[in-house]
Amino acid sequence: MREEFKTIRANLEKRREVILSKISEEPPLQGSDDITRGDSLDIASSARDREITFMLKSRELDELRAIEDAIERIDRDDYGICASCEDPIEIKRLEAIPWARFCRSCQEEMENRKTAGRMHFDVS
Repeated sequence: MREEFKTIRANLEKRREVILSKISEEPPLQGSDDITRGDSLDIASSARDREITFMLKSRELDELRAIEDAIERIDRDDYGICASCEDPIEIKRLEAIPWARFCRSCQEEMENRKTAGRMHFDVS
């Protein structure tokens, strides 16, 4: 393992522990019976709260998966290699986004294609 990856791996492990701790401390989502009690404002508020909680948990789980994937790549010695072009990913990028799987240029190219796909539609 490259020396600079040891620090990144340690930081990933710390972040993983923070997320796991946070997830385990959060109360479970209310059952569907709980949101049908009260007036329409209570029901709407409860539904909104459930949706926000779900989105936050989903985001945390996505980050947790990305962190675990990065740790596995470090352990397999293929961390820091772009999954698209197979060129090395800049260390500054890895320090900023330690779970990055793509170099900056490949990431930008994918984002540009995704944006272009959303913006291109036929109105004829």
